[in-house]
Amino acid sequence: MVVTQKSATPPLRRILFALLFTPLLPPFYATLFFAEPWSLPIGLLLTYPSAWLLGLPIVLLLRRLHRLDGWSLALAGAVCSVPALLLYWWIDTPPHLQAFSAVNALELLGWGAFSGLCFWLLGIVGDSSVSLRTLLDIGPPQK
Repeated sequence: MVVTQKSATPPLRRILFALLFTPLLPPFYATLFFAEPWSLPIGLLLTYPSAWLLGLPIVLLLRRLHRLDGWSLALAGAVCSVPALLLYWWIDTPPHLQAFSAVNALELLGWGAFSGLCFWLLGIVGDSSVSLRTLLDIGPPQK
């Protein structure tokens, strides 16, 4: 079963919420998986501008076209990782990092696609309202 939101347009509040939290995920998971704590601030410096400068216009265009499905947003996430990919290719690699290669480029594009899917899960799928109260489970449930 494929879940898409072509019939209903999600509110802009949900999209902005997802844009606020989704760029945290790739640097956070990369820091955990590779045990390199210094990579978190560098990753955040790369993901937030890319998400807001590239991701927001792409998402607003997809929203207008009613194409906010998982595959479209995974592709948009991969597109948002292209600036980091180009920077990785362009700069000289420090000795403690792996040299740029096709495998590393595909991994970076995969992180971007993962981010696009997380954006889809946070901001598009479902019809429940998203707030800090529901995320942090503060207080009794609202009716």
